[in-house]
Amino acid sequence: MNLKINTLIKNNKKQIAFYVFLVCLICLYFFNNPSKSSFFLKCPLKTITGYECAGCGVQRAFHELLHFRFLEAFKFNPLFIISILVVLIVLIINFSTNEKLKLGIERFLKSKTFVFVVLIIVFVFSLLKNTDFYKDFILNL
Repeated sequence: MNLKINTLIKNNKKQIAFYVFLVCLICLYFFNNPSKSSFFLKCPLKTITGYECAGCGVQRAFHELLHFRFLEAFKFNPLFIISILVVLIVLIINFSTNEKLKLGIERFLKSKTFVFVVLIIVFVFSLLKNTDFYKDFILNL
């Protein structure tokens, strides 16, 4: 029995290290609020220019998600929340038995079109996030 466990650990060191890191990261964000802690990194773009990038609010949104406060998480960064939903949908499709659908999703995710669309979405979101219209809309949710 001990030999099996040692072999299992030896053969899966990278996966075990990844999952340990993931659990530590989740615990860090669960027990520490990035809004109230100086431990977490601040956005360099916002620090220098005062403008928010597409990633601003992700740490706070992640903290709120871990506490099941979905609306608050959405207010901090809607793009992050939507991207999590898209990733979950892609994962569900990958576990389906429809090979044609899986192949189509795989081709699309590896295409230049997908990369271009994602870059456009991030760019437009970054611009929109710094408007008064966006800030008023988010505050009224």
